[in-house]
Amino acid sequence: MAAITISAPFVARAPVAIRRTRVAARAAFAPAVSTSQVTFGARKMMSGVSVQAARKPLQTAAGRKSVVTSASGVTKAAPGEDKMVFGLKLPDNESLTFLILAGGSLGSALGFAALQEGVFRIPGFKFSAWMTVLTTFTYFLCGALEMKLTNDTRKASWKNYGILSVYTYGGMAMTNYALSYLNYATRIVFKSAKIVPVMAFSVLIVGKKYSWKEWLSAAILVAGIVLFTLGDVASSPAFQPIGVALIGGALCVDAICANFEEKNFFRCENPSTTQEVLCFASLIGTFYGLIPFIASGGAGPAIAFSMANTQVVPMIMGFSVMGYSSVSFILSLIKYYGATEAEIIKSLRKVLSIVISFVLFPKALNWKYIVGFLAVLVSTAYTFYLKGEKNKAKAAAKAVTGEK
Repeated sequence: MAAITISAPFVARAPVAIRRTRVAARAAFAPAVSTSQVTFGARKMMSGVSVQAARKPLQTAAGRKSVVTSASGVTKAAPGEDKMVFGLKLPDNESLTFLILAGGSLGSALGFAALQEGVFRIPGFKFSAWMTVLTTFTYFLCGALEMKLTNDTRKASWKNYGILSVYTYGGMAMTNYALSYLNYATRIVFKSAKIVPVMAFSVLIVGKKYSWKEWLSAAILVAGIVLFTLGDVASSPAFQPIGVALIGGALCVDAICANFEEKNFFRCENPSTTQEVLCFASLIGTFYGLIPFIASGGAGPAIAFSMANTQVVPMIMGFSVMGYSSVSFILSLIKYYGATEAEIIKSLRKVLSIVISFVLFPKALNWKYIVGFLAVLVSTAYTFYLKGEKNKAKAAAKAVTGEK
């Protein structure tokens, strides 16, 4: 479910009470520049959660304090606030807490990658629809449990959840189906290209402009993906062009889903938490998936295969829990340490996921794999550099104008 994000523990937000405050809230939640995803996407999953911070103060009805949020729906921690994850208090030591969150994200992501690819390596497994249904159901259980632990409640409408579920389930279904035709490492590299459709939709729909340096970074990324995919063609007998079409379609769905999430769930007067979004979108998505899965006659063979290979269901539900956990750790990093630190961990997570794929499930290496991977790394590093330059320019502008 590539566009849904999962949040750190819920922090209550006071409702907006008067018209003047509503106007201010709408201004505060205007669309922001985002150079990463959105989402899960769980959620990134969950590969892709947006950690581009667009932090603006939102005055509460009581007028006594401000709530600061990011584009991914993460509430910034208040000064002196206890650091929590999954309802558990983290140590007071800053360095130790950072290591716990970063290590938890990396460990969960690597477990997710190893188990998911391991399922597709089971001889005879070809039930991507079954995998998608079990994954969305597991996300629902995780989201519901976190809502219970944090005393969260539903705030968004069922209508919006119905629409969102179409996007989230569709993106996840295409991604899982693509794995029948692509190596897992190629899938990860393709998922790193989420910025490309995001940029395209921003130009076409919003009219946003990007610098030539940003387009150059995107071009390097695309070149790396093309080379990596050609390496997959040369080394994988299972490769088929339909896999590229499916993963490309999933990226486009994720980009649309990200904008829909941001507008209707996170940048509104009564924003939802990401565990709420994941819980209810996954609940509806599970039913969306069950209907064609049963109607097509795929349920019987999938269940029979799972009974004959008893490791299938535990592995699928296991990597789903790890995917949820990984993004929760990432969003806790955003909340307590900032977007830059979280982006670094996310990038490291992708690199290590590719490495562990080659280590645990050896593939025939060729120069296209290597050069393509290096191009992706260069593009990622260059994107970080451009983000840093933008942040410096904004800080300088604020210093000149005296904005706070």
